[in-house]
Amino acid sequence: MTFLFDANFPSTLCEAFATLTARREHKFIPADAHLEVGAKDEAVIRAASVAGWFLVTLDQGISRNPAKRRALIAGGVGAFVFTGSAIGNLSFFKIAAFVLSIAEEMLDHASRTKRPFIFGISDKRKFKRLDE
Repeated sequence: MTFLFDANFPSTLCEAFATLTARREHKFIPADAHLEVGAKDEAVIRAASVAGWFLVTLDQGISRNPAKRRALIAGGVGAFVFTGSAIGNLSFFKIAAFVLSIAEEMLDHASRTKRPFIFGISDKRKFKRLDE
């Protein structure tokens, strides 16, 4: 499984996950390394769709904007959206710790949930379907 992390995440976070994961079939790609720096949400969604990757984003607007939600669903994307307001303001290490703390559940949802889907992840580490 491959996860495309949007540009709101530090790109080094993907490198850290690649180093830490015991399962080499999981890949973590920073959007800025795959697309041009500052790529619009539509380009990130399209890239995830075309490649068959999961999208991980700190941008709550992707799940709230009807056009972007439609693009995720129409593109068959499995998306994980961090909906809590605090995570984007945390330090690199706190963001990494937060994402690591939910990573196993995220991988589980990715492997057993039929795409397309949009999961919100709260500050309390609770997963909730946003597309139903």
